Amino acid sequence: MSIKKLAVYCSSSDHIKKIYFDHADALGALMADNQIDLVYGGGMVGLMGEVAKSIKNHRGKTIGVVPEALRIDGVVNTIDDELIITADMHTRKAKMIELADGFIGLAGGFGTLEEMLEVMTLKQLGYHEKPIVFLNTDGYYNSIFEMFEHIYAENFAKAEYRQLYHICDTPEAAIEYLESYQPPDLPDKWFI
Repeated sequence: MSIKKLAVYCSSSDHIKKIYFDHADALGALMADNQIDLVYGGGMVGLMGEVAKSIKNHRGKTIGVVPEALRIDGVVNTIDDELIITADMHTRKAKMIELADGFIGLAGGFGTLEEMLEVMTLKQLGYHEKPIVFLNTDGYYNSIFEMFEHIYAENFAKAEYRQLYHICDTPEAAIEYLESYQPPDLPDKWFI
């Protein structure tokens, strides 16, 4: 499976540790070097802005997808090759999913987590077979993965659904996984 466009979900906050920015910068450089276009929320702040800036600095391509309500000067990036304005957040998320060949979650807040869980759920239900990667910078997502294990242990999801997503500690490992990705053979969702 060839990854040409990667949706990156991540923080829009500038008030986070430097290591998160370092990984966003490294991911952007690797994406550009591997001719992988960025599909993202179109923000110029936080990790969103860092990934986009890095890709542009390495002559890569960026596609920002922004809902009309968040089309705010000083927030929306002005460096994108393409800017898509949508009617609302639901349309924005659907457009990003449609455009992307895969998904990666960098550190982020509620929005990032919600977007990652949505693409995982859609994959679980058979709507797509695209790769999903958590870039677990500095162990950021460890508590979430513990919750996932609790979900499996309590039979709210089958343990085989660990195959829905992949966990990496470095941008290099994430790109390596994406380049060699083959869709898993997932079981039927229902416990029957």
